[in-house]
Amino acid sequence: MKDSIKSKLILIILAVTSITSALGYIGFVSWYMNEQYKKTLELSNTIGIVISQDVGKLILLDDVSAAADISTQLKSFTNLQKLVLYKKDANAILQYNIDNKSFQVEKINFDNIDKILKFDNLVKIYHKVIYQGTYLGVVSFEFKIESLSDIIKRDIFIIILIFLYALGVSFLLANFFATKFTEPILKLVCFLERIDKTEALSKRVITNETNEFGKLYKEVNKMLERIENSYYVLKVASAAFETQSGMIITDAKQKIIQVNKSFTKITGYTLDEVIGKTPAILKSGLHDINFYKNMYDSLEKNNFWIGEINNLRKDGTIINEHLIIQSVLNDKGEIIYYIASFLDTTKQKEIENQLEINQQLLLQQSKLAAMGEMLENIAHQWRQPLSTITTLTSGILLNKELNILDDNFLKEGLNNITKSANYMSKTIDDFRDFYNNKIEKKEFFISESIEKSLVLLSSRLRKKDIVVIKDIKNISILGFENELIQVYMNILSNAIDSLENLNENVKLIKISSKIENNNLILEFLDNAGGVREDIINKIFDSHFSTKDKKVGSGIGLYMSKIIIDKSKGELKVSNKTFMYENKSYIGANFIIVLPLK
Repeated sequence: MKDSIKSKLILIILAVTSITSALGYIGFVSWYMNEQYKKTLELSNTIGIVISQDVGKLILLDDVSAAADISTQLKSFTNLQKLVLYKKDANAILQYNIDNKSFQVEKINFDNIDKILKFDNLVKIYHKVIYQGTYLGVVSFEFKIESLSDIIKRDIFIIILIFLYALGVSFLLANFFATKFTEPILKLVCFLERIDKTEALSKRVITNETNEFGKLYKEVNKMLERIENSYYVLKVASAAFETQSGMIITDAKQKIIQVNKSFTKITGYTLDEVIGKTPAILKSGLHDINFYKNMYDSLEKNNFWIGEINNLRKDGTIINEHLIIQSVLNDKGEIIYYIASFLDTTKQKEIENQLEINQQLLLQQSKLAAMGEMLENIAHQWRQPLSTITTLTSGILLNKELNILDDNFLKEGLNNITKSANYMSKTIDDFRDFYNNKIEKKEFFISESIEKSLVLLSSRLRKKDIVVIKDIKNISILGFENELIQVYMNILSNAIDSLENLNENVKLIKISSKIENNNLILEFLDNAGGVREDIINKIFDSHFSTKDKKVGSGIGLYMSKIIIDKSKGELKVSNKTFMYENKSYIGANFIIVLPLK
């Protein structure tokens, strides 16, 4: 595939290899040039020592034959192009040219003594002439060295061979590692894409992997098994819910969230007419305040109430009900739902279990729907360590080819490869922990939990060029971190989808936190234009969605609302106008309110 992760990964690795090879050669040439200058300086000192005695004869004794001896000795130094001997009064008394040609002797500048002057491929050095402790004058050397172009011309063939060899080896390694690390992911993604929540729930993914992929596949199979079991239990519970008994389900604030068909048949009220209202809508006025006080006292003390009650139908007629009210508690003993059943009490326990099973199934379906995308995020996060591994192996190979590989470089490279592999293993563990159904209440920092959700969605955020602005305080809270991360991801995914086709130069998501009245307030604000007013009050409804139908569609925000309500918190949304870089924007503002105690 043209845009596959594997092909992109190979291209990136080859590009890094090419750049690394070029930088390596440049470094080698720089080192070689520097070595030339050092050797040239050493050569000038050597020549000075070799001709020192003859120079002494020439200056002190005015021995003309010494000049011929000096010229003869200088012929053996092929890099030496010119030499000029100056007396202390700056008069030149000897000049030498490798071609035995005369030349114009330049006036000496005594400030340049013991300095190295570079001109293209020529190096000029001035040394004091000291013979037996006596300062006699100055000798000027002019040496020829290889220029950068000379080196490249000389080595061009071997450079091309080494580069092609490194590129070929890098391609093979890149293809091997890309296949090694993407094949199991693609296999799992393809399997999950074929999953149908009814007929294919009995299927399991098969692998021979014994590493982190094997652990991930095992967790996926466990999750599918739980979903399959929950699905059939849910079908039984749903059938039980639609009994001849009238059923009412309310939240902890006694707001009606669900009724069955028998309720509608008995009372005349449809779900749309009573949702969000309290059961007081059925009050007949035949019972005094003490009757209801005893009911609530029993519910508070025993978590249930059984008795006879007279309620009112929609048409105004009286209903005589045998009513059972049951409180549904969480692990902390806090009320999260009330379930009322009238006329029939035999199916009460099944309905109570059905609520818990329904919630878990929806949570698992929501996570399953996002799993393919999360796997793609992992692949994106692995690009950097894979590039590091391949770059280091290529660097080690290149150093070995150039015979400059030392133990420290090899040790450091292998340590970095190990760190990169450990990072990739940690990514898989984090992903597996996120999808693990075993959750426990613990104390955690809000800033860290939000960062985890941003990491899981980092690929989508980068792909759509979305800027995330964070103003998050380091606040600690006790709760279920994975569930809260799921809420963050549902809200952020909703914002990302809304920003996808936004015709703005900048796409924003602002995340902020504060403490108010001993409550944690989290705000998620985007600049996608806000939610239509005709649907803003429906977006937390079960399976309400303005998007194309797909697995898990319509349950994300609904489940987020359930999770926050279960934590005695509040999740709400409104449209908000705000300023960013002197420009006004409008967007959806999701607010999460959580009690700190």
